[in-house]
Amino acid sequence: MNRREALQRVALILGGTVIGANLFLEGCTRSATKDVEGLFEAKTTDLLGDLAEAILPATATPGAKEAGVGSFIPVMVRDCYTEKQQKAFVTGLASLDNKAKEVKGKPFLELSAADRTAVAAALDKEANEFNKKQAEDQKDILEKNKEKQNQLYNYVENDPPHWFTMFKQLTLTGFFNSELGCTKALRFVKIPGKYDGNFPYKKGDKAFA
Repeated sequence: MNRREALQRVALILGGTVIGANLFLEGCTRSATKDVEGLFEAKTTDLLGDLAEAILPATATPGAKEAGVGSFIPVMVRDCYTEKQQKAFVTGLASLDNKAKEVKGKPFLELSAADRTAVAAALDKEANEFNKKQAEDQKDILEKNKEKQNQLYNYVENDPPHWFTMFKQLTLTGFFNSELGCTKALRFVKIPGKYDGNFPYKKGDKAFA
């Protein structure tokens, strides 16, 4: 199996495109656009953390903000996204307050936790509709250019998904690979034991890190 086939299979498992996955396999070596550097400002990392918290809020376990997702996201966007993906992400994030006002009548940071969750849900719906239309358009292109079907990943790289899709992927990746995510939300085994295909499980048990 070559790299492209592996990425396509992972995308199928996750139900969507793995943004920046090509660079995870090659090593993250992208250069940042000027706009991306603004993501590292304290007020922006706080905003990213607050939006991530609307997706993975603190409950009995820590949430995305406490896990440091707000600081993780700018690094990944800078180092692992193409310029078009970076631009789509930064432009989308800049529109967050407009979406919050549309849904709940106030800028995002002035909203309650419940209202922030409602904004995130509205963005998720918008993203799903956008990505569905984009996938249909990409399918049409491939059907008309069957000899180029092995270039599917190139189409994806040059045609970024909705910015909130990228944000969600980074939120989940950052949280479940953080120390808090691995040790509090998941079960962490410091020294893994042998493989047990019949390990006892009851509903509600945590997955292993």
